[in-house]
Amino acid sequence: MKGNTWIEGWFQKCEELKIKPWEWDFKQSYIKEPIPKDKSSIELILDYKSRKLTEIGICNVTKRRGRDADCDKEPFYIYQLLWNTDYEPKSESQLNLDRYNLIRGETMNSFITTFNHSKTLTYYSHIKHKFEKFATATHCIGNFTVLPHWMNTGRNRFSQDYWDVTMYSLFEFFQPLGCWKQFVERYFLQPYVNDDEEWTVSEFWEGHFAGIGNYNQLKPQNEQELSEYLHKVNIRIEERGKWMIKKVCEELKLQHFTFYDELKDRQIRFSNELN
Repeated sequence: MKGNTWIEGWFQKCEELKIKPWEWDFKQSYIKEPIPKDKSSIELILDYKSRKLTEIGICNVTKRRGRDADCDKEPFYIYQLLWNTDYEPKSESQLNLDRYNLIRGETMNSFITTFNHSKTLTYYSHIKHKFEKFATATHCIGNFTVLPHWMNTGRNRFSQDYWDVTMYSLFEFFQPLGCWKQFVERYFLQPYVNDDEEWTVSEFWEGHFAGIGNYNQLKPQNEQELSEYLHKVNIRIEERGKWMIKKVCEELKLQHFTFYDELKDRQIRFSNELN
């Protein structure tokens, strides 16, 4: 009941601030006042990465902040509802034990990897506005999932935290076992796969999977690849987030919220159905 109460309270705060839950930036957990509309999303995420967000903010349930702030741990009540995970973040005095939790919230697509790679390139200014959107979307519910801790740690080197590459490796493992589609459905990952016979994984840009095994080749190599990545990743985070919120509303019978009107008739879309 405690988790359900938090979720309903969060929805009420979203309504009050006129923010759709799938657009809620969980960096708000470390800022007391609502994030200003004119605040640069890039500046905010760099403050977060620099451990400068030191307040117990709106809808913060972990009581973490500053160097201990971790956005993808904040919505753990949603993880419990959707995926029956038992993980619950430790109190501030027990943070050192946190690494021993097996299944926990993690971020699927990393902002900082691509941003650091791209900001010194000559064409960065051309696509900066797409980075602004991604800086917020990175810490929205649609970019969070649960993973075994060891898996998330290991996938960084392998995939550079590009979720399509992670999905490709999982496809190679699960598909021969006959449980790939169940996995995709369980974690609402349709926006990352094509609606074909095998539900093959969609690349963020053509030839991305060819870079597997080459650390530097996994990052966008030109303006077209970078622009395509930012466009696709933002759409997929939003699509998945809407579906997650729809499922939460229906599970808890919270369809009375205004934002649910946008969700009630929708079905989750596959990658080949997204622009």
